[in-house]
Amino acid sequence: MPAATTPTTGRILLSALKLFSSKGYEGTSVREICEAAEITKPTLYHFYGSKEGVYRALVEGTFEEFRVGLTRLLETPGTAEDRLRQVARSYFEYAGSRRELMRFVLSLVHNASTSAPPTDFVRLYEEIVAQIARSLEAGVASGELAPGPTETRMLVFMGALGESLCGCLIAGRPDLTPALADSIVDNIIRGWR
Repeated sequence: MPAATTPTTGRILLSALKLFSSKGYEGTSVREICEAAEITKPTLYHFYGSKEGVYRALVEGTFEEFRVGLTRLLETPGTAEDRLRQVARSYFEYAGSRRELMRFVLSLVHNASTSAPPTDFVRLYEEIVAQIARSLEAGVASGELAPGPTETRMLVFMGALGESLCGCLIAGRPDLTPALADSIVDNIIRGWR
């Protein structure tokens, strides 16, 4: 869940997430969120303005929080391999500690657009992939990695991370550990040298 600024906003977001996950966005009322969070409607409206505001804080806040952390990681000195390793570790740590939120976001991506307020998932995803791709291209430019099709490489990298997450959410395995993140990056990078 995106970082809450106060205990109250944290309760609101957690309560909304549980309700949205079990009943869907349309099936959840503001009253139910307020009762679950033990707040009044004016409190919810003060912090988020509406049920849609709560939804946006959950979904878009999640992408923004991840994107900001990713930017910070990709700006650190080091090799492209070091940065990809940190990205994979961060992805697993973020997703592993927010499993219910990841299930909810993935369900939104795969459900009809009328099931919740419209969200530009394509733009959010492409922003994240573009950041990682720039780091990969810097590795090629520095001679660390052999030239190759960036788009295909991003499919391989993001696909490995995404499949690991889906397996974890669906089957409970693999465990999203730093060792798994490192192994994925090691195996991918070996082919890109």
